[in-house]
Amino acid sequence: MYFPYLRGRQNELLCIKELLENGKLSDKIIPVIEPVHFNSTFFMTLAKFVEMKRKIIIIRNPQVGSYKKDYHNMIRKISKEEDEKKKNNLQKKLDLYLSLELLTDENIIDGYISNGEIVDKILNGEKKSEDIVVINKKTGDYVYYEENGERLKAKITFIPNDEDFKDEVYGNVVMIKDCYNKAKKNVDYLNQPDEFFSRNHIVYAKRGYFGFSDYSIVGEEYDESGFAPSAIAIHIMYYGKNNELRIHHFVSDSNDTKSDLARKFEEAMSKLVSWEMYDEIPKTDGLNRLVECYYMGQYPGLGMIKRFSLMHHIQMMSEYLGDE
Repeated sequence: MYFPYLRGRQNELLCIKELLENGKLSDKIIPVIEPVHFNSTFFMTLAKFVEMKRKIIIIRNPQVGSYKKDYHNMIRKISKEEDEKKKNNLQKKLDLYLSLELLTDENIIDGYISNGEIVDKILNGEKKSEDIVVINKKTGDYVYYEENGERLKAKITFIPNDEDFKDEVYGNVVMIKDCYNKAKKNVDYLNQPDEFFSRNHIVYAKRGYFGFSDYSIVGEEYDESGFAPSAIAIHIMYYGKNNELRIHHFVSDSNDTKSDLARKFEEAMSKLVSWEMYDEIPKTDGLNRLVECYYMGQYPGLGMIKRFSLMHHIQMMSEYLGDE
C-alpha cells in the first residue's frame, strides 16, 4: 500500500482527483491530505472520493497552512454580508462543506499528527484509536509507544523508518520518509540533475510494513509563499536498473532573469524529450500532458507543471502496486 502525503494545495488535490476520475488511481493507494486551505477544491476532492467509494485520510490537526483561519474568515464574511441572497449562498456553501454525510462517510478516515495531546485523548478514551490513523513524524515519538504499548494501537500507525520504533507499535505500520532532496533554488538542481529517490516500494513488505509513505516531488517542508523563479525545474520519476525509483531534474537554461517563464518551460522540456533515458520513462497521463503542452507550444503554468509531475509519480506507483 502506498500513502502519498500531500498538503491540500489546489494542484495537489486536483492531481489525485483527476487520477481517480480517470481510473488511474489503484485501490492500493490511499492519499493522506493535511489540509492547508478551507476551500471548495478540498471539499470537492473529498466528495469525489466518497462518490467513488475510495478511501482517503484527512489530517484533523493540521500543523501548517491556514485551514482554521480560512474557516473563521468565512464565518465572519457570512455575518458581515448585507446582501441576503449572497449571504444565503455563502451559508449554503458552508453547510455543504460541513455536511455530516461528507465528513463522517466511512471512506473519509480521520488522521492525527502525533503529539502529547493526541496521545492523552487516546489513553483517556476521548479518541478511539482503532478508528483513526496516527502519524508519528519524529523518532522521539517512540517514547509514547514504549510507555503505552498496545493501548495506542491505531487503525494505521505511521512511523519513521526505524526498526526499534516499529518493534513497539501494534497493528498496521506504515513507514513515512521524505525521500525528496529539495534544493534551495531551482537552478541548484543543475549541480545534481539525477538522484536516487527510494526503494521503499520494493522493500516495505519484506521489512514487515503494511505500506509506505512519502511526500513525492514536493517534500515535507511547507512554504506558503509563491514567487516567480529564475529557473524552471521539471522533476520526473523513472525506474533504475534494479526497479528503484530515481528522479531526474530537467532545468531551463535562461536563468539570469525571472522573465519569460514560457521560454524556460520550453528549454526544460526540450531536455526531457531528448534525454537518452526518455524511452524508459513510463508514459503516464501526467507525463503525456507535459509533453503535449510542449509540442503545442503552450506554457501550462508552474502549478500545472507540479500537478502533472505529481500525477506521473503517483500513477507510476499505482501501476507498480497494481501489478504485484
